[in-house]
Amino acid sequence: MEMKMLFSVLLWTAGHCEVRDLSGKQFSFPNDPKGVNMPHVVLHAKTTSISTMTVCLRFFSQLNRMQGLFSLATRVHENALMLNKDAQGSYKVHVGSDSYVYLKLPTNQLDWNSVCWTWDSPTGLTQLWLNGLRTSQKLVGINQVITGNVSIIIGQEQDEFQGGFKTDDSFEGDITDLHMWDHVVSACDIRSYMNQDSFDPGNLLNWNNLNYTVSGKVFIQDADFKEPYCQ
Repeated sequence: MEMKMLFSVLLWTAGHCEVRDLSGKQFSFPNDPKGVNMPHVVLHAKTTSISTMTVCLRFFSQLNRMQGLFSLATRVHENALMLNKDAQGSYKVHVGSDSYVYLKLPTNQLDWNSVCWTWDSPTGLTQLWLNGLRTSQKLVGINQVITGNVSIIIGQEQDEFQGGFKTDDSFEGDITDLHMWDHVVSACDIRSYMNQDSFDPGNLLNWNNLNYTVSGKVFIQDADFKEPYCQ
């Protein structure tokens, strides 16, 4: 995969909500050594009930510690839906009080990673896809339903609704192409997402029409994610 120099910074703002097509853009989260700014992005989704879902995103990071990739909290549970990874490339999925760890998956540190996570409440089946490869299905959060107002954040991990951030859980790197659906996306569509082919965008979160609020030093830049067959 060819890497190219990032183009100039397009945006750094704080507390400003907007809806924008972020096609070809990325959120860049620089290091925050003093833990003062707690940079993060709030993603606004119009839903008060989630019982089945898929979330996909691409990330680039060389950080060798635990870090959150996706954090959805409710007032009842701070880890209603959460995805994080550790320094060894183990990924942990949370559904309420239930969780599962996928141990030591092959994660790129000098390249982008494409990850998708599916979960179905009635069966409890959950699955992780990473860079075109899938894990076996596991059981987590059987018959649980995420209800009420939701707080969705990237860049930080919520230990309480809309807050409770800790520096040692924060994300450092770049995130792009984030989508979320209220159903389990088919394997064919997930492979299309992984390969940058055509797919139906998320109906809860759509990177091409994203409602978001930036807080702290988060930058929007031209994405340098590029597959060899892309023009």
